[in-house]
Amino acid sequence: MVEDPTALDSGGCEALKKALNQRVVIVKEKLVPSWRNRVWVVETDVRPVVVKRSLSGKATSEFGNLMKARMTELEVPFPLYGEEDYLVMEYLAGESCESLINYMFSTEAATGLGRWLARFHDSPSDSSGSRVMADAVLSNFMMVDGRVYGMDLEDVTEGDPLDDLGQLAASMLGSEPLFTPIKFDLVMRMLESYEAESGFEAVESVRPYVAKHLRMVCRSRPLFRKIYVMAARSIESSWPELA
Repeated sequence: MVEDPTALDSGGCEALKKALNQRVVIVKEKLVPSWRNRVWVVETDVRPVVVKRSLSGKATSEFGNLMKARMTELEVPFPLYGEEDYLVMEYLAGESCESLINYMFSTEAATGLGRWLARFHDSPSDSSGSRVMADAVLSNFMMVDGRVYGMDLEDVTEGDPLDDLGQLAASMLGSEPLFTPIKFDLVMRMLESYEAESGFEAVESVRPYVAKHLRMVCRSRPLFRKIYVMAARSIESSWPELA
């Protein structure tokens, strides 16, 4: 019998048992898309959870980052268990911000993203520096009951908050439909929401960071290199005027 390559592996099963602190029956499991890790949504007879096998070995660090975020009342999934290679956290039923921005053009999602990122940057750090998400792309956020949640905190480190903000803006503009007026409008709403929450000027200060991340996207989308580079140069000069 051929083993199912999408099935939850033995390490994930053990982490699941430790997370729920009891014997559990797996009712259904599904491997979901992830660029860098293996992630399953698992339905059990106790509760649905997400099991993440961290191929970078950052599961323990992410567990700690999620706990710190929860302590500051930031919207993130509740972490249930973490060890070197596996993280188990609560399953949240919602809509991805990637779909809400790219297909629904949701102004609510755009303002929620800015508000969430400002609150994350304002959360206490272990040192005098600022905490940054370092992977602030649309696919790492979702909306649940009208509130934006950050879903991936494995790369949290110290850095420049404007770099996070520029990466998020570039992710919004550089996903299809590319660089349309409505996308620029959504980015403006996100940035203005960030400003309102943080009290920090961001709309103009973030432009070189947006350009930087658009150029970085070219590495993974070489066929679109010309349009990304042109957009980056334009944004470095100024934001386009919207009707």
